[in-house]
Amino acid sequence: MEINGVFEGGGVRGIALAGAAAATLDRGYSFHRAVGTSAGALVAALVVSGYGPNELEEEVAGLNWRRLLHPTPMASLPLLGKHLALMVNKGVNSTKRIETVWSRLLLRKGIRTFGDLREGVLQVVATDLTHGAGVAFPHCLSGYGIDPATFPVARAVVMSAAVPFLFAPVPLRDTLTGEHVLFSDGAMAANYPIGVIQKDRPVFGFRLSPDGDQHLHQSIRGPYGLARAVIASGIRARYSLPRTIEGADREITVPVRNDLDFGVTRREASAAFTRAYEAVYNQLAPAVAA
Repeated sequence: MEINGVFEGGGVRGIALAGAAAATLDRGYSFHRAVGTSAGALVAALVVSGYGPNELEEEVAGLNWRRLLHPTPMASLPLLGKHLALMVNKGVNSTKRIETVWSRLLLRKGIRTFGDLREGVLQVVATDLTHGAGVAFPHCLSGYGIDPATFPVARAVVMSAAVPFLFAPVPLRDTLTGEHVLFSDGAMAANYPIGVIQKDRPVFGFRLSPDGDQHLHQSIRGPYGLARAVIASGIRARYSLPRTIEGADREITVPVRNDLDFGVTRREASAAFTRAYEAVYNQLAPAVAA
């Protein structure tokens, strides 16, 4: 049974989204289209490229997440480095390593640009910081004078996943105006981009739901400590209040625990993947062939 998937954003919680996608595939569903924000964009790109359940576990849960952090020049300086990086580099880390890894993963399936994908199969949400606007790629690329068919999928994905302050914004040259536009985490525009997905197939919305002890006390010291607390709170706070359930034919609850902990070990990543896989597998009945 073909479905259209909507993947919510949530930092390293993308590991759990990969587990949820794997369980959905194992239940006999296939993704006709997918939309994702931030970590959800990372996973959405893989599922529409043809990654299967075992491959998702191997590549996402088995990834060395700490090595995805690529400190910007100032961030490596002792003591005040991270604080200076925010002021000089606009972020503590570059997205280059994430883009390199996702480029490699997508190329394994023959995918480099949006032109290599079936038209309309993938949309990723990012935030245009320069103009204060939410955008969906590849649909909005033409507004910047860029042919979507030539634009790298991995670049669009990291533009969606560049968590503010933790990662420097991703620049894009608008060929119509010559302006360099900065893009950051799509969660600021639409963390759960249900409004972007087409409704030509049943829509399954994959939403993150914290389990376990979610008490958090953050020590806020200096600009970097404040920036990190703002982002972590922004991710966690949305789970503190009731959330509306609308737009999806089926909402899938994906249990998660960590937020921005790129220091997650492979054992912890595997546990997060498995916990989400089992929860989603139990929520879904086997797909019925159309």
